[in-house]
Amino acid sequence: MSNDMTMGTVRLNRRSEQGVIAGLNGWQLGTVAIGAGLLVLTAVREFSALIWVAGPALLIVLSAIVPVNGMPASRFAFVWASMHARRARGGTQTRFRPERVAPKGTMQLPGRLGNIQLFSDDSGGPTGGFGVVYDPADRTMTLVAEVEVQGFNTREVPERVQIMNGLARVLAGFTQRPGVKRITIQERTSPMSVEPARAHYRQTAAERGLDLSEAVAVNYQSALNQSELFSVAHRNYVAFTFDLRSPDLLRAVGELGGGSAGIMAVARQEKATIQGSLASDQFTIRRWLTVRQWAGLARTAFDPDYLSLLQNNTVDDLGVDLAAIGPMALDEPTGKNHLVQTDSGVHTTLWVHEWPKSDMPIGFVEPIVFARDPSTGRAVSHIFTIVLTPVATRKALKRVRDDKKTWRNNERARAKNNQAGSAAAEADWNALLDQEAAIIAGEGDFRYGAYITVSAPTERELTSAVAGMRNALNRASMEAQILYCQQAEALLVNALPIGKGMR
Repeated sequence: MSNDMTMGTVRLNRRSEQGVIAGLNGWQLGTVAIGAGLLVLTAVREFSALIWVAGPALLIVLSAIVPVNGMPASRFAFVWASMHARRARGGTQTRFRPERVAPKGTMQLPGRLGNIQLFSDDSGGPTGGFGVVYDPADRTMTLVAEVEVQGFNTREVPERVQIMNGLARVLAGFTQRPGVKRITIQERTSPMSVEPARAHYRQTAAERGLDLSEAVAVNYQSALNQSELFSVAHRNYVAFTFDLRSPDLLRAVGELGGGSAGIMAVARQEKATIQGSLASDQFTIRRWLTVRQWAGLARTAFDPDYLSLLQNNTVDDLGVDLAAIGPMALDEPTGKNHLVQTDSGVHTTLWVHEWPKSDMPIGFVEPIVFARDPSTGRAVSHIFTIVLTPVATRKALKRVRDDKKTWRNNERARAKNNQAGSAAAEADWNALLDQEAAIIAGEGDFRYGAYITVSAPTERELTSAVAGMRNALNRASMEAQILYCQQAEALLVNALPIGKGMR
């Protein structure tokens, strides 16, 4: 990523369209190899059967090229078959049984995420300090912070550029630090309760003896009712995931006591380092999430109706207990591969597969943050997550060299077939040169993916909300694809910002 200080623009690294060979990625090449191998094996062992095998083999090869729902047909068939295999085993329906005794160290979450553990540091006073999410399967720990930049949208372009350059420096620093596995940036937009304003109004009216039947009181109550419909909360979170298998962190955990005590000691050190880095670049950490607050993020994603109650909790009672973190019910309905149903919401998760190919103004994702339902004009409730995987400088330069080699091989193959070069291929080459220069200049390199979960009370409202989100993506020069047959996993990825991403 690079910024232009004078124009106030940002340019994302272009994703190569060269593939591994002839524009095909690893999955497509594997599928083609299966089809070709079937033909060769049949020709060697039983040539007379070749006429019967040729048709299926050709279909296998074509499935690597023909797209279905934004992915090769062969991959979509695999995903579809996986979902139906889960359905046959009853894995597409989850029900919480309160009376069932849960194994120690597990949580009420579907799948292997039920094995993650949370450790709490209580040194921060009555709010519980901060929480650490430990994943024993991946051997990672995650710290989550709620962040903000005061008045970012109202600042002048030079100030925005300065702030974003500061963030770029901070992120680049993480590519040089051992043990940093992923950084998850998340923005959540959800309806907001005006109950505190109502409570203040009732208290004031009682203290002053106001007549609630007067025209002024009636009009004010009407204004509160109207504001309830359009009151929206925007929250921003950053999750830092560390790989405890890395030699440096593994040694540090052992030296600081080992086990959960060692993990918490390392977490305190990393928390202090991160807080100092962000604070120096005008980012404000409102709070490090406690165990209860982190559980609240998951609970409100599964049960949006609970959000209004959660917003009215006292400071000492923020968030929810871990016993209530998961959904009471989670269903992937038959014949509706584009959504998943939970306690009080219906959700569709999209994967952003096209990013802007040209320079964009800083803050170009603003249309997504403020997306509106085209039929009602209300804000679209959503979770927008960007998962960044730092790439060490040595590996990043090697990746660029490999991509340049692939580009040259593809160009030679096109030249042999008398095919002219394309603008896309030329853009890929120029992008590789730009990336190489940026990495050498110390800007760092990341692999990144983005996901958007749109939520609504009913399927009909969800359809309209997804249309509004697609309009917002179009204004941001981005495109997204619904993750068909993967909606339950995708919802969990967004509900729990612990650097998972989709695999």
